[in-house]
Parts: sequence; C-alpha cells; structure tokens
Amino acid sequence: MNIVVERFGLATLLLCGAVPTLLAQSRDAQFHADANVVLINATILDRHERPVRGLTRDSFHVLEDGSEQIITYFGEEDVPISLAVLLDVSGSMDRKIAGARQALSAVLSGPNEGDEFSLITFAEHPRVTVPWTTAAAEIENSVLMDQAHGRTSLLDAIALGIRQLRQSKNPRRALVVLSDGGDNFSSYTERQLSSMLDEADVQMYAIEMSDTAFLPEESAEVSAGPDLLSRLCGRTGGRYLQVQTGRQLAVAADQLGKELRSQYVLGYAPPKGSADGKFHHVRLQVTRPPGSPKLSVYWRQGYRAPPE
Repeated sequence: MNIVVERFGLATLLLCGAVPTLLAQSRDAQFHADANVVLINATILDRHERPVRGLTRDSFHVLEDGSEQIITYFGEEDVPISLAVLLDVSGSMDRKIAGARQALSAVLSGPNEGDEFSLITFAEHPRVTVPWTTAAAEIENSVLMDQAHGRTSLLDAIALGIRQLRQSKNPRRALVVLSDGGDNFSSYTERQLSSMLDEADVQMYAIEMSDTAFLPEESAEVSAGPDLLSRLCGRTGGRYLQVQTGRQLAVAADQLGKELRSQYVLGYAPPKGSADGKFHHVRLQVTRPPGSPKLSVYWRQGYRAPPE
C-alpha cells in the first residue's frame, strides 16, 4: 500500500442537524438525527501544488486517536463557502498595499453561487470593513483608497475574523490573511488564539508578503511573522504561502482561490464516548494511484468534542 505522508488536518464535529445543506447532493450518505458526524475537509495537491481531483472513497483512510474509522460520507462537491479576508493596512505594508489589493482580487475571483464574503482590515485595531455580502466587487472597491499606517494587530484581527465567521451562513468557512506577518499591537496572545482556532470550524490560509531577502534590519516582530502564520495555518488544515515578488503574489493568490474550491469532504460517526469535551487527534492517509507522483495532503490535526 502506498500511503502519502500526512501533513496537516481539518476535522469538525457537527450535529447532524447542521449538516444537511452540505450533504444534500449525496445519495448514499445516511445519518440519524440523534448521531454526531465528524466532517473532514481535505486538500490534496500534486507535486506542482495543483489540486488533485477524481480520487475515490477507497483512497482515503481516517484515524481518530489511532483507530481507523468507517467513512460514511464522501464527496468532492464544490459547496458554497463563507470567506472572511483579513487585510493588513499597517505601516509595515506601505510598499505592499497595492500588491495586497491585487491578491485580494485574485482570491475572490470565480465565486460560486452561494459564496459570501466579509472584509476585515487591521492596523492598530481590526474592524469589519465590509459585512457579509455575495458581491466580491464590494470587497474590492472598499480598499481602493486604503493607506498603510500605524502598528499591527494581527492576532486581534484573526480573533475578530473567527467571531465574524460565527455569523456566516455556509457550513464551509475560511479565513484568508494578507499580511507581512508581523504583530506588535495585539491584546490576544498566540496561545489564546490557538485555543480559539482549535474550537472553531474554520480553515485559515495566509499569503505573507515578505521583504526578508532585502531587509536584514527588519524588526523582530516582522522576522517572527512567517513562523507565526505558518503555525496558525497548520493548526486548521489551511496553508501558509510566502511570496517576495509581484509575480509570486499573483500565482499564490490564484492558487489559494482554486484550493478553497477544490476540496474533498469526508464524514464519519465519532467513536462511542468521544463527546467528552476533550481534544481528539485525527489523521488522514491517502493511497495514491499506482504510478502517480507523491501527493501533499492537508487537514486539521483534530477537534475538540463538546461535552455530553
């Protein structure tokens, strides 16, 4: 058996009552009203980092706390997504704000019916600049006049994004951060935010616009930014992409937009007694087709179950 090495993960525990919209297109999935379902969003990429489609249910193996689970639902439907974009407009983004606007447009391009978007901008304080809307153009137009200024409250902005996504309508929810990664003005700590992400049904992605190669004198906060964003994205099964040129930025933004709309969804009933309020580790393994190159697999490392 040729098993791909797993990287990151996303597992979300949902009551069945919250799942029908997501599962409406599946004819063979059967759920009971008194059961819980763990849903896993999986991103599978080839060696060129392109989404891989066409895999079957038999290609996937799900393990919770080391025990393999029976996959009762499988699909690769392109279901609607609620996407909150966090745009850094702090002073450190002065030379990057134009590129960030272009990345924003690329991420929002090609929306599907039912997609909705919200924009949070942040410098010293984050704010919801555009509440939930189905018009991507409304998001793009709102940042045309933004000027970089002030310090950076990245962690506070992510916390606001999580709260904003609680008000979204779609079962698939994601955060996209466009920033240089530095944080020097947040009240939230990384530990607090990591706990929030563990409990939230959210995937986090980030495109980090770095000057690292050209600014060796940069601040400690900016230097630490890449590791910070990478760690947070990894907790949620999302992806962290670092760019240093305008061309890289355009490619990364386009790639991220396609990944958001090219995921597999797997579901299984959690083991008896797992509704214990504890964190349960989830592993996802994928058997690649014979003769195919190595695949990269992204999913969240687990979920925190609600108490019984």
